[in-house]
Amino acid sequence: MKKAVTMASVSMLTVALLSGCGGNNKEEGASPSSPASSATSDASASQGSSASASSSASASAGDKVKLTVTHYMVEKPKVDTFKKLTDRFSELNPGVSFDIQVMPVDKYNDNIKLKINAGDSPDIIFGRPAGMVDMTKAGAFLDVTNEAFVKRFDPAYIPNVSYDGKIYGLPVDLMTNAVIYNKDLFKQAGVEVPKTYSELLKVAETLNSKGITPFAASWKDGASYMSFMWPDMWGTLLVHNPDYAGAVMAGDKKFSDIPGYKDFLQRINQLSAYANGDAKDIDYDRSLQYFAQGKAAMDIMGSFAIGSIRGYNPTGNFGVFMYPATDDPNDNYMTYSTDDTWMIGAKSKHLDMAKKFFDFMASDEGAQIWADGVQTISTISKDIKPAQQDQIAAEFQAIFQTGKIVNNQVKPLWYGQYDDTWQKTMTFFLVTDPAKRSVDDTLKKLDDGFVKINKMK
Repeated sequence: MKKAVTMASVSMLTVALLSGCGGNNKEEGASPSSPASSATSDASASQGSSASASSSASASAGDKVKLTVTHYMVEKPKVDTFKKLTDRFSELNPGVSFDIQVMPVDKYNDNIKLKINAGDSPDIIFGRPAGMVDMTKAGAFLDVTNEAFVKRFDPAYIPNVSYDGKIYGLPVDLMTNAVIYNKDLFKQAGVEVPKTYSELLKVAETLNSKGITPFAASWKDGASYMSFMWPDMWGTLLVHNPDYAGAVMAGDKKFSDIPGYKDFLQRINQLSAYANGDAKDIDYDRSLQYFAQGKAAMDIMGSFAIGSIRGYNPTGNFGVFMYPATDDPNDNYMTYSTDDTWMIGAKSKHLDMAKKFFDFMASDEGAQIWADGVQTISTISKDIKPAQQDQIAAEFQAIFQTGKIVNNQVKPLWYGQYDDTWQKTMTFFLVTDPAKRSVDDTLKKLDDGFVKINKMK
């Protein structure tokens, strides 16, 4: 979703919002409390607790190592917390410094390709192998399958950071997607938390009738518009159609063949009409500000935005509910995936030190620093939680722990030209006046666009 997050041409990395934005895959995933994760917890704990000690062995006397890092994170809490991680690692390893380069998410993959092709591969690269398939196939990222730090995160998430049977990434947290809402505005309007899609639509209508903007959104930035659609297209729809993205990219099916895809577009068409009127003009951060400051009652968003929302309103009375894509409460699922993920450039000139930094990020100390600063669910251990957990984070986690969840990154989502085509089509759809939109035309554009790409293969 890392983001990560104009998040979107994130090759669905998003992002993204995730889109992370920004810049994915699917199939039902296991909870962190699954038997598989419990079976590895004892071994992981001993490795995690010793990681800080191993990190404290500094670079050889006189050695100066500068690790180059590229990412597209835009959320201030994430940027600040990553700086804390690098500062702590440098403290433990005198002589090691970091050159952190932030790139726009919509050009992120292209910029990474240019750097690698120019012989200037970053040492540490933010992103997921399934969101950067062409580079993964070309050998741009280091195979870390046999590294010790891989054993420290829940094995349920291994598919999210793997490609063709090899592990390439270290995920540090999860992204869950739902609806964040303003409890005070709900009370003011006399509405209850909806459990079905019809109820959600009725809540939006009621809020609107009382002069309260139902949804905060931005159609300008992928982190927002991808998040607006994310829990619908990768939630219940994915449960009923596992790997539908793969089938469409392979040419085995069209979007119009996917049961429920047209319904998804119709729901987005209906709900987006209740967003702030300037959604096509404002950016992701401004949309979060709108919600945080009470200018809108709901934000269909990922857990990655918690820190930014709290930055604008530390004491806001906010809650979270599962996005209801259907009128059957038992058939609604929370979509989730690994979010912030890091890979090592295969052509890095500092492979050993990059691995050492990954070892630190996967240690109990590193994971705690990240959890405290970002307020997301850790992939390293179910026992690692923010020292002071925010109410929004707690409610995201409570929904996650119900087990009504689906891992959207077990299989690759759109990437490359497929992603570009999907994003352009859906962006045009959203910025068009709701009264002039056509769901049927949009569905046909998606079908025709993917068929055209497949013909060029």
